[in-house]
Amino acid sequence: MIIPPAPQPPEFSPTVKAIFDYYAEKYNAELSRPYLGGSIIGTACERALWYGFHWATKKQFSGQLLRLFQRGHKEEPWLVEDMRAIGITVWDTNPDTGKQWSFSEPATGHHLAGNADGILQGIPEAPKTPHLWECKTHSTKSFNDVKSKGVLLSKPLHYAQMQIYMHWTQATFGKANGCKRALYTAVCKETDEIYSERIYFDKAFALELIDKAKRVITAKTPPPRISDDATWFECKFCDHHAVCHTETVPLVSCRTCTHASAEMDGNARWACNLDKETPSTIPVEVQRKGCDCHRFNPFLLNHWALPVDASVNHNWVKYTNKTTGQSFINGIPPEGHTSAEIFAAPDKKALSDPDVQAYRHGEFKARIVG
Repeated sequence: MIIPPAPQPPEFSPTVKAIFDYYAEKYNAELSRPYLGGSIIGTACERALWYGFHWATKKQFSGQLLRLFQRGHKEEPWLVEDMRAIGITVWDTNPDTGKQWSFSEPATGHHLAGNADGILQGIPEAPKTPHLWECKTHSTKSFNDVKSKGVLLSKPLHYAQMQIYMHWTQATFGKANGCKRALYTAVCKETDEIYSERIYFDKAFALELIDKAKRVITAKTPPPRISDDATWFECKFCDHHAVCHTETVPLVSCRTCTHASAEMDGNARWACNLDKETPSTIPVEVQRKGCDCHRFNPFLLNHWALPVDASVNHNWVKYTNKTTGQSFINGIPPEGHTSAEIFAAPDKKALSDPDVQAYRHGEFKARIVG
């Protein structure tokens, strides 16, 4: 009897591709958060925090990775069921709102904010003590690291997140009723092993985080990098690496405009200062789009362009390309280039190219779109 060869598994699956494409389309389209997040305030590089707060970049993830992120979100309700089953009281939503626990910091104009996973009462280690709850899923390597080193050393961002959230519960409910402890639960995605650690509140550390947030929020220019070496490991894996270390131009929005500023009064308020006498509040939906008056904060282009002149009355900034020595203007066409054109130009030499300028000034009234 002749045994036919075993069929080879397909190298490409349209079904799998469709699933991952769905996740990429759905979740990459999510809007950037309008606040500086408590979940990232522990980031060592303040420039990275500043770029994120100013929407300088928006990273696109693969559908596979985005699906993996959703697996982490799905773990939380499952663990809530487990904890309730062993007698722990879990407030995974705020009873007053019916929504996730949300906090913000008045000392930062409410620009520093975040959402907690829950508040617990009755954990076996300390039944009478209320605990802030933070749930995270991990790969085996990451899980073993946090298990061996503890949260502070292994996951400093998670540690800082819990510290600021504990501070916010005390500000909300009073020192007597707020959380002075947190319970960190880590779930290994490959083995389903669970690790938990109780975290003690560190008031001084939490206040340092608030001071750090103030520096980032009020800074008019990008703070110093954690390293000037683009290959430094914290830089190499940073979402903002390209904007920080290369000629990549940041995204166009009010937050990258030289006229906009984060204000410390109000509720996470941003203002447009184009009219110096009557600054106006910018709604979040307007911030995302920007307007024709957008002019880049010059410090966002300083890796490759040097500002050499400007007109406040006519709203333009003149630059010299550091590579070519040629000049271009961020201003009204055709003499100037809009911020969208500067962003879209794949080769920044085109901003000063005479042939390109001829098309922009001539009957075609051309604009650079990519």
